Amino acid sequence: MKYSLRVLSVLLCAFGGATLLHAESHVSVSNIQTLKPYFINEDAELSRYNKVFVDNLKVIDARVIAPPWYDGDNKSPKKWRLSQKDIQFLRESYRTAMIEHLNAGGYEVVEAIESDDVIILDIEIITLMPYARKGENVQVRGFGELKAQATLRDGLTSELLAIFEGVQDVGSEYQQNSRMNSENSLKELFEVWGMRMRKLMDDNR
Repeated sequence: MKYSLRVLSVLLCAFGGATLLHAESHVSVSNIQTLKPYFINEDAELSRYNKVFVDNLKVIDARVIAPPWYDGDNKSPKKWRLSQKDIQFLRESYRTAMIEHLNAGGYEVVEAIESDDVIILDIEIITLMPYARKGENVQVRGFGELKAQATLRDGLTSELLAIFEGVQDVGSEYQQNSRMNSENSLKELFEVWGMRMRKLMDDNR
């Protein structure tokens, strides 16, 4: 069965968009641009998948880019790189949000692929551009920007179902630059991703 226009539109907003999907959610991330489709497998049928293998968030090779208003030594990659603690936080927050929302929708998140009804979700953060360095006493509009790529594959065959990529704002409110505010902005983004993956599965049941 080929993708209908309705299904395609759901796929296009699977990890983007500014509106909330569930009234009970407290998440209010806005200004998140839709990831653009690089590939859609028109012969795939998403309705046959009811389990999800959530692969580790790929962030180890993510480049941290200084905002354009920094210059000279302040743009040094050493001053903007991710620490192992940062990477651990990103992965754990992402996985927690995905599992929470998929389980709430009745989809089993599996640790191993043992049947043909499993879809693999693979997300990679390509670049991160925080609006300020850690510890700077400034007001910033959310955490910053990230460029991400999302891939969906068949669990057993690894057949490619879809690829999306794009730049997304993380957070929208002006706030004091602090680790807690930055982490909350990123957690909210992962909450949105979790809700939209759940909606993608719901709309193709």
